[in-house]
Amino acid sequence: MYGVIDIGTTGIKLSVYDEELRKIHYEKHILGFEQLESGFIEQDSRRLAEVVRGLSKKARELGVKKLGICTYRASVLAWRKDGSPLTNVITWMDGRGIEVISKLSMIARALKKLSGSLNTILSPDSPAVLLKWIYERMGIEKDVEDGKAFAWTLDSFLIYNLSGKFLSDSTNATLTGLIHPKDLSKIDIVFDLLKLPGVTPDVVENVADLGRFEGMDLVVSIADQQSAAVGIGVLERGKVESVHGTGSFIEAATSEFTMPKGGLIPLIILNLGGRRVYGLEGFIRSTGSTVDWLKEVGLFSSYDEMEELARMGRRKAILVPSLGGLRVPRADKLRGIITGLDLSTRRADIVSGIAWGISIHLAIIIERMRSHLGSLREPLLSAGGYSRSDSFLRRLSDLSGMRVARVKDTEASSFGVAKLLAYSDGKLSYEDLHETPEVDASFEPGMSEDERNFLIKEYSKLLEVITSCERNPFMRGSF
Repeated sequence: MYGVIDIGTTGIKLSVYDEELRKIHYEKHILGFEQLESGFIEQDSRRLAEVVRGLSKKARELGVKKLGICTYRASVLAWRKDGSPLTNVITWMDGRGIEVISKLSMIARALKKLSGSLNTILSPDSPAVLLKWIYERMGIEKDVEDGKAFAWTLDSFLIYNLSGKFLSDSTNATLTGLIHPKDLSKIDIVFDLLKLPGVTPDVVENVADLGRFEGMDLVVSIADQQSAAVGIGVLERGKVESVHGTGSFIEAATSEFTMPKGGLIPLIILNLGGRRVYGLEGFIRSTGSTVDWLKEVGLFSSYDEMEELARMGRRKAILVPSLGGLRVPRADKLRGIITGLDLSTRRADIVSGIAWGISIHLAIIIERMRSHLGSLREPLLSAGGYSRSDSFLRRLSDLSGMRVARVKDTEASSFGVAKLLAYSDGKLSYEDLHETPEVDASFEPGMSEDERNFLIKEYSKLLEVITSCERNPFMRGSF
């Protein structure tokens, strides 16, 4: 049997699969955020490690022999040689990197303006920048150089806690801005500009000898969004998938490494047996987190009620999905906006506006991917919690102009790890990993091309206006 621990931003899940990849056990533990001050969003690293070890022991009790993990990405922390954390996990939604960016040298600022790739890496949410914040605040540079402490990404911390090995898988390591996705070399200029110690973990493939824990072999580590792509079979050029959890992520496979523009991110989807699948990614930081917040403030009492209201709502209000800032277009300080309100607006219109806002923003990201790849292969495969909303997927189909298909098992990240565990056992071939799982529902575009183009054009104009006012205190949620 195979054990999968999926560490997401809002919860940690254990799934156990039999050798036929049928899920025979599932449980989830919620781990909330610690918002220490405005823009600081952390998770309790000690508690997180305890839960992961506890679920690993549960997997062993259920008969698991091989274990794999997937983790949320672009999040960093520091820990001691004995595995105990020195910091909490600074999550990918955290905003403290702005403090580091404001202190960059004149040379770094000049190079940042001249280089698109450096501008992406030297951004407030970059793990490289967040690691710089840790080194400055904790004063651990000498301990790291002496091997008495470590500072890197969440996957590395958890592998170290389970097996004692200082490793990082290539899908996670190459999203730090410190390891190049093309050849896994150190990006020396970033180390130099940020004055970071040159200490890094060994970067390994997604199936590797990661050590042992409680008599189980730890053999798979992969970033959660890339694992979802493996689970859904998005491993061939032009295939595209979308996962809608805490945020919404669109990933398209490419035939080779490419450095995109327009806020898209180059990444490794899979590194296996000497072969690498590259991809492009665009994302919205706040999807499920926005839905959860609107539930907390009383707009609806359950997700079933949310879906019913979304069906009833008119095409009237639009919620711009910027509660955590925007990546495309870049507007880190922007906060949530609802437009189209008047005295006739009802609760259902606002709930419907969530689906409209997220869908039209994702449609812009998809258009940017098309500009790089020429075309995308249908359907747009969808998974994650918010993909259970038919109203949302219908709007996504309308505005993207693509057929959208929801996979039956929306826990795609866990299934991707399970497929890699089966591969490690010889039960699946490399070609088998390309297969798409069973589809639960499919949605065809119901909007004309002219109407779709008009809405995207007008929404793009709206984005230009609000992002140009990003520094306005009323747009930043603090005045």
